[in-house]
Amino acid sequence: MLKVIAHRPAKFLTRICLIFVTLFCATTQAQNTDASKPDAVNLEITTHLGDQQIFVDHDVISFFINLDKAAYLYAFYQDATGQLFQIMPGPALIDNYFEPGFYIPFPPPNAAFQFVVQAPFGEEQLWVFASDNGKLAFNTSGSKRGIQQLKQTPAQLSAAIMAASQQLFGHTKLLIHTRSR
Repeated sequence: MLKVIAHRPAKFLTRICLIFVTLFCATTQAQNTDASKPDAVNLEITTHLGDQQIFVDHDVISFFINLDKAAYLYAFYQDATGQLFQIMPGPALIDNYFEPGFYIPFPPPNAAFQFVVQAPFGEEQLWVFASDNGKLAFNTSGSKRGIQQLKQTPAQLSAAIMAASQQLFGHTKLLIHTRSR
């Protein structure tokens, strides 16, 4: 009987030690994982007509951005043919730092450009990313009407911006439909 009593505490202590080691490793791993990820920026985008709208040729679209933390914003537009363009920052809108707020107009009222619907028509997307890094540059393949056309896909842009963001990151997209009159 002494043998059994002696082994039980040893097995019990071994199990307890294993449980503590497992909990410690899991906690440490979770802390390391969380420390390497930037904080999420809650980011939303809509239009002056709301979501799920159809816009027709020559309509002027105003977008509105909501964000809960100050961040640098990067905006990319994918037209109906799948070509991707960098809207912000860009020649017409250099400053891409935004304070938190609701329904921030994009482009701002004093911007040198507007979003005017024109051919090609179809499904189009506006991607907006938030970051604490305001110095990001992307591979371009030329420009169209002064706007830089990109070589990357939205998924590649998202991965690159997230990797370059140390403290803050967020993203959203808005799907819009365009057609002729």
